[in-house]
Amino acid sequence: MLLRLVEPYLPILAKKYADDPVVPDEPDQTFLLGSRWADYGLALAFAIAFPILRAILKRAVFEPFGIRIIYGNVKKNDAKVDPERMRKWNESFWKLCCFSSFTTMALLVSHTEKWFWDTRYYWLGCSHFPPCNMIVSKGVLLFYCIETGFYLQSIHFLMFHEVRRKDWLESMIHHIVTAGLLCYSYYVNFTRIGIMVMLIHDVSDIFLELAKLCRYAKQQTGALVAFGVFFVTWILSRVMYFPLVIIRSGLTEPIHYARVHGVTNIEPHFTLFNGMLIILFLLHVYWTYLIFQVLLRQLFVGNTYDVREDDPDADDDWPFMSLTQQLHHGNGHGWEKVVHGMWSVCKQGELCLRECMCHVV
Repeated sequence: MLLRLVEPYLPILAKKYADDPVVPDEPDQTFLLGSRWADYGLALAFAIAFPILRAILKRAVFEPFGIRIIYGNVKKNDAKVDPERMRKWNESFWKLCCFSSFTTMALLVSHTEKWFWDTRYYWLGCSHFPPCNMIVSKGVLLFYCIETGFYLQSIHFLMFHEVRRKDWLESMIHHIVTAGLLCYSYYVNFTRIGIMVMLIHDVSDIFLELAKLCRYAKQQTGALVAFGVFFVTWILSRVMYFPLVIIRSGLTEPIHYARVHGVTNIEPHFTLFNGMLIILFLLHVYWTYLIFQVLLRQLFVGNTYDVREDDPDADDDWPFMSLTQQLHHGNGHGWEKVVHGMWSVCKQGELCLRECMCHVV
């Protein structure tokens, strides 16, 4: 049990949080539709609605817009239109819309809350457990139902509809753990910390999907900028903020506040919840390791092997050469060559930069 590993540090935690604000006990947990099971039913309804909405948008928006951007004024059945490229375009466009919407909604319903800025308020006010007797706004509850529905249908799509790539198992683990985390944190009312987990995961995926769209449309400048922003947000949110703020809070602060309020039955919930957070972080570390492995190989060796071998987009003009070679190749400013080298790293490491990193991460 994780609790036994953390218990020796309780005296240190007591000193650290000695000056905590006094928060009155809150009433019982609130629900969106009156009960927990009705809210789970709403999440299931969203899981059914998402594929329908996706099909409608694909036919009415994603595909027509993609054909016009990539191929010009041609019809869908024109010989120039590559079905595989359009499939990827539609998938990335759909995910870009979803992650952008989720991030916007999460910010709108949480940025004015105390717990958005101070992790102590994830737990302050929880005087009996399980579940925590903390009021959660209707906006947060609605966000939870929508995001839970999204991940439930994502498991189905990954299992039966999407191409099984080499990292299929890691992707499936990620989707199952994330859906389980959402359902479980709703059950025990860890929704305050839960929405922050989803926010820091969704934000980096916006720029990953945008970079993919620019790549499919052969918009090199946009792709380079989007990938650069993605890489920075990935490191800051999933590799730094997630363990140093979110997991730290989940491993330490609930134990302290449980003692303050006289709550003794925090297991097995403490271990289950933090265990899922740690699994997600281990996936982040794994994918980050792959990114840097490809980066080092690209910087110092060049094209040792090409994981795009089965990639239908392998006809792009961006060269696979070491960064040293790129700095001495062609015209243009040095920073542009460096960034182009980074983008070639992205393409050579596409296996570890695809959508499952989301919302790894």
